[in-house]
Amino acid sequence: MDCIRYYSIFLNYLYCVASGIMTDSGYSPFYILYIAINIAGLTYALGALFYGLPIPIYGLKKWGPKMMSDAIYAAVWINIYGAVISVIGKLQSLLGVSWTTFYSSILQLQVQMFNALIQIKSVYYIITTVKISMALALLADPVLQFSSFVTDIIFLLQFFIDLGEFIQSTFMILIAIGILLLSLPFRIGKNIGGTLISSSIVFYIGLPYLPIFMQNMSSSTLSQMEAQLSSIANLNTLIETVAGIVPELVIAFIIVPMLYLSILAGLSLGLGTAIGGSSGRMPFPLDLF
Repeated sequence: MDCIRYYSIFLNYLYCVASGIMTDSGYSPFYILYIAINIAGLTYALGALFYGLPIPIYGLKKWGPKMMSDAIYAAVWINIYGAVISVIGKLQSLLGVSWTTFYSSILQLQVQMFNALIQIKSVYYIITTVKISMALALLADPVLQFSSFVTDIIFLLQFFIDLGEFIQSTFMILIAIGILLLSLPFRIGKNIGGTLISSSIVFYIGLPYLPIFMQNMSSSTLSQMEAQLSSIANLNTLIETVAGIVPELVIAFIIVPMLYLSILAGLSLGLGTAIGGSSGRMPFPLDLF
């Protein structure tokens, strides 16, 4: 779970880089599209040149039609860029979610985990400082491990927030960069360009639905878990709560989110294959464990 912290730092770095591209350097998605249309024109010209060369070398001449069609394909994406951005917003609205509700839901879960962590630490302090029986003193390590587990959940929730901020703030420029990669000659960026476009689209639409998916897929509601965690007042209630809630916490905060992110990643790779012509890799760090 420690890698979650590093991924949060990495996402913040990517966010700063992308923000710098859009603001400090004066670049914008439309400036990148301007570069892309010029590169697409170059690709088309090279394709026409190779196609018309009076040299009987099939390995070279076959690139002519491919590069010409790739240039036209990239030009189509450049022209429908605004429509794609509009459709993305419409699809997110159809799901009944928004980035505001996403952040508020995740932050609410973080607050609940923080409150539970404070109560667990209080019980741990009592165990380690007050003179009690040896049998109860043996529970200090399990209580400490449970508090570490709750801390990892808090970092995991922060990772979701960082990922959401990165995608929300940079999805337009990521799509533009993907189109730019599609326009490169000899298809050198077509695979990663298609995956970059598809990942930006799928995660921008689908990631805000994560809290609802967690709620629907959990055996116990998140509010019930909050009530159980808030009921920790002494050692006896702590033992009862830990024994009953740890499996539910694992399912609700680890298994279900990873399942949902895997679904989004699969959809991204599938759409990326349709856009770029072959499979690529996810541009977002999702292998948390």
